[in-house]
Amino acid sequence: MHIMLSQLNTANTTASKTLLAGLLFSAFSAMAQPGPARNESAMQETRDIAAAMLKELSQTLQAAMAEGGPINAIGVCKTKAPEIAMSLSMKHQVQVSRVGTRARNPDMGVPNEWQTKALEKFQSRLAGGDKPYDIEYVEVVKTGAYDLELRYAKPIVLQPMCTACHGTPEQISPEVKEKLSKLYPNDKAVNYKPGDLRGAVIVTRLLTH
Repeated sequence: MHIMLSQLNTANTTASKTLLAGLLFSAFSAMAQPGPARNESAMQETRDIAAAMLKELSQTLQAAMAEGGPINAIGVCKTKAPEIAMSLSMKHQVQVSRVGTRARNPDMGVPNEWQTKALEKFQSRLAGGDKPYDIEYVEVVKTGAYDLELRYAKPIVLQPMCTACHGTPEQISPEVKEKLSKLYPNDKAVNYKPGDLRGAVIVTRLLTH
């Protein structure tokens, strides 16, 4: 009987330890995963940030074109766009940037692996007839013991006014060609037509417990 009770006590102790370990694992897992409401809030804020980037950039480009034509607009893409991205990044404590399907500046705007995957999906969706505003790319990856990184991309589709700097050789004036060649000697961001996928707005952020 003593042996049986000892075995029973041992079994109970083992079961208790197993249960405790399971509860601790569940608790730490819960800590590592933001709640559904928090995820949803972060996701919507991220969408809004990308939309704000697209809206402000578009408005700034339109104003520059109206004031000084394509030559003036080149300065917007070179200096104003990074400033807008930096301002939104600092305001919302996220990282905002742009990448292109073909780079104008090889030191900036070249997509990494996951961004390339996003651009490929955008290309496929657009070819299938989907509208740009209906398309987005989202993934969440683990970046630390308790941190998750939200990666978001929204397509940038070429607008008619953009062909003055990104269109065919016939659409780009000699003056614009000259300025582009000075600023971007390795420029590949040409031969686009309206509606083509130009690139994406990228927003990345940490989701912490």
